[in-house]
Amino acid sequence: MMKPNIYIFSLTLMLFSCNDIEKKDITSIINSNNLRLVQDEKTEISREINILQKELKKLNEAIINLDENKKIPIVTNYLVENKPFKHYIEVQGGLNSDKNLKLYPEIPGIIKFINVKEGQKVFKGSVLVELENEGIVAQLEQMKLKLKLAKTTYERQSRLWEQKIGSEIQFLQSETNYLILKKSIDQIKNQILKSKIVAPFDGVIDELISDLGSNVNPGITPVLRIINLEEIKVKAEIPETHIGNVKINSEVIVFIPVISSTVLTKISSVGNVINPSNRNFKIEIILKNKNNDFKPNMTAKIFINDYENPKAILVSEKNIIENSKNEFYVLKLDPLDLEQNMYTAVKTFVRLGKTSENKIEILEGLKSGDLIIEDGIRQVKDGQIVKSINF
Repeated sequence: MMKPNIYIFSLTLMLFSCNDIEKKDITSIINSNNLRLVQDEKTEISREINILQKELKKLNEAIINLDENKKIPIVTNYLVENKPFKHYIEVQGGLNSDKNLKLYPEIPGIIKFINVKEGQKVFKGSVLVELENEGIVAQLEQMKLKLKLAKTTYERQSRLWEQKIGSEIQFLQSETNYLILKKSIDQIKNQILKSKIVAPFDGVIDELISDLGSNVNPGITPVLRIINLEEIKVKAEIPETHIGNVKINSEVIVFIPVISSTVLTKISSVGNVINPSNRNFKIEIILKNKNNDFKPNMTAKIFINDYENPKAILVSEKNIIENSKNEFYVLKLDPLDLEQNMYTAVKTFVRLGKTSENKIEILEGLKSGDLIIEDGIRQVKDGQIVKSINF
């Protein structure tokens, strides 16, 4: 079956071949500088063009009627346009908080007072738990008395030594004894401070682990848990192949399935070290947690924007065909008879970019304004005449 453009070319060729002599006449008419002659010639040529267009339409209709397939496929079309495009990579992550701590005593002892309850809000520096410290307090009082005497002795020896009375060794011994006692008192005071467990930050008492009267030891016996969930960190590991496109402030979508919550935010930190065991690097995302919906150890799906194109050509995956040579193409629609919605399907090879949500970015082969077959593409061959309808 010959295509309409072949007929058009043939008719045009005949027209210009037959009228080769007339072209010279047209040149003569133009060179004559006779306005009337030029206008008359233009009118005649316009009339001939109208006649040819009507004949061309009849030929197109004849071509459609003489189509070898007889039955013209009906397809739907898709108008290619420039659209914003963002590509995301998906990884798994988990929620955590730096302010989620079990508190241990700094010295061994027995719990004397628990000054808080579970669920209670506390402020940084508040005394939460006190251990028995009577023995240490008594020791402090004794040391204070000894310090008082040592200070008096030191001051007296100092005045005598200034007057060159007594020996230097007596002066130095009194000074050393005074300084040792003073240092010992500072250490005892520090021990008394360590007998109290204080809040390291503003937060909420999540759990009381040890009871009143319990014997607790540093690093062994947890006493309580304090948390502050105003900020939650989402942590994840990313394959090193993405390190060039994942940056601080890259856009991310965090989806927490258990509460069906989605947050659009940005990456707050990117690790500088590749884990040699799995070739991953770490990222962190900070989430504001005003309603305390986010809890430590929740899992999250993280979608990281690693590429975007504000004017991308996007085509549905179903509209792209792959041949045996691993080449990809679409069927573009060339107009044949727009009044009858008739088109010629033309195989058009394309170069593919990234894929997202069943859409593929077309890097080469199509431009904005092109019309391609959408539904019915599998029943159409290259060069076949089709009728396109859109519902």
